Amino acid sequence: MTGKFYPRNLLFNRNTKEDGAVRRVYEKNGGVMYEVAVPAHGDSWASGFYLSDWAEDVLQPSNNLRLKSATVEARASKLCSTD
Repeated sequence: MTGKFYPRNLLFNRNTKEDGAVRRVYEKNGGVMYEVAVPAHGDSWASGFYLSDWAEDVLQPSNNLRLKSATVEARASKLCSTD
């Protein structure tokens, strides 16, 4: 399976107006899907994150500089919830 994005890429979801970091790429019903870590509060990883599944066709690279300057992996122990 080949997707346009890879783990650790920061993406923007045009439908939900959210930024998030790719954690995993997988296939579902013939389409490429991404498990994405979405910050729990605004544009900071400090409060942890939620996991969400995003379809490739609504995504584009994110230009959120605040999220790019920190890594979601460093905040993995502060997982708030999963979808």
